[in-house]
Amino acid sequence: MIFSTEQIIMLTAAVIALLLLIFAVDWRYFRDWLVVFLFACLIDFLWGSPVVRQRLLEYPVRLLPQCFDTSILFEAWVLPVLCILFNQGTRQRRLGAIIGYALLFSAGITAVEYQLERFTSLIHYLHWHWYTSFFTLTITFLVSRAFIAFFRWGCDHFDPNRNRLPR
Repeated sequence: MIFSTEQIIMLTAAVIALLLLIFAVDWRYFRDWLVVFLFACLIDFLWGSPVVRQRLLEYPVRLLPQCFDTSILFEAWVLPVLCILFNQGTRQRRLGAIIGYALLFSAGITAVEYQLERFTSLIHYLHWHWYTSFFTLTITFLVSRAFIAFFRWGCDHFDPNRNRLPR
């Protein structure tokens, strides 16, 4: 079986995301990371699907093309794992550092995406630009960070055992 360049890139991305998830994530915060993962999937589907439907960009080579017009690998696996790593890296940081991390993560992803757009059939910009990807990724990281902060606050605030004295 001979794989195309695009298939090799997709397989490599999936494996790297899996290895990052296994070896780079601090699993003491499993609940938080599960929430971040699911929230990132939701946000990416809410933004990604309309972008493809409006023909701003397309994914000629993708997983499950009969079911999805978007890159399911990126939207449901790679970006959520990167959101977990971003939120882990900014867990104890202040706003300035959080914004800086969001810009760095977005710049790295955008640089890779731009090369994929130029040299492969994984993504094609129709009415889209690299800076649009950079902006939307930055917003996605920041919104995921705001959501997990809100989630943690809610868990602490509404915990029925919060004000109980130990027995």
